[in-house]
Amino acid sequence: MNSPTPVDGVTRSTPPGAEFCMRCGPETALRPDGAEKPDDTYDPGGTRGLARCPRCGWERVVTRQPLFLLSGPSGSGKTTVTEALTRLAEGGGLPGCAVFDVDLTLHVAALGWDVWRNTWLQLAHGLAANGLATLLCGTIVPDQLAELPARMLIGPIHHAALDCPDDVLVRRLRDRPAWRGSDEEFVARQVGFADWHRSQVGRRFATHRSDPAAVAADVAKWVREVLGTPGGPTAEPTGGAR
Repeated sequence: MNSPTPVDGVTRSTPPGAEFCMRCGPETALRPDGAEKPDDTYDPGGTRGLARCPRCGWERVVTRQPLFLLSGPSGSGKTTVTEALTRLAEGGGLPGCAVFDVDLTLHVAALGWDVWRNTWLQLAHGLAANGLATLLCGTIVPDQLAELPARMLIGPIHHAALDCPDDVLVRRLRDRPAWRGSDEEFVARQVGFADWHRSQVGRRFATHRSDPAAVAADVAKWVREVLGTPGGPTAEPTGGAR
């Protein structure tokens, strides 16, 4: 694919998933209000903003909601905690927020990892138009979203991680069935990813001391505090993390 070519400040070839001007057509990518050039840093604020065409000035109102990312290495408990979060949301424990396991659309990654991540941003934007924030559970971190076309459609990103001691993580991964491919190289990478989270992510939830439902309740409390929404029902007890 050819790189976008700016002509008179207009991007002639838009990246996949870019928002474009409805007057000038899909060859003209919209920019966040206030951005003078395509590589301007964009720091969205508030729940409403404008995306503007650099050629004709056409504007589109953007409704934004916060995006929550719950990440962690394989074996930290994402699958079981996400299941508990989904049940909790179904019971009213996460008002104003939709919960997704990012692997739900993993087939889209065949088109490229950035296309896959941008698709999640576009989905979160669609939910924001319906008044909902989005909680994505899986291996997506904020830096991977910063330069994507749909980033301007999303409000602040809040990142938290699931964590457990390395010996617990290693045991969980080695106890997996062979088809999951948890060989020694994979285990070492996940231990390194866990260490990265501990150094980079301020909000972490331990999964080795509590039932996944209790961890989900703590995650939901964090989301509700950010959104300013009231509490709700708690999740039912579940099995161990995996």
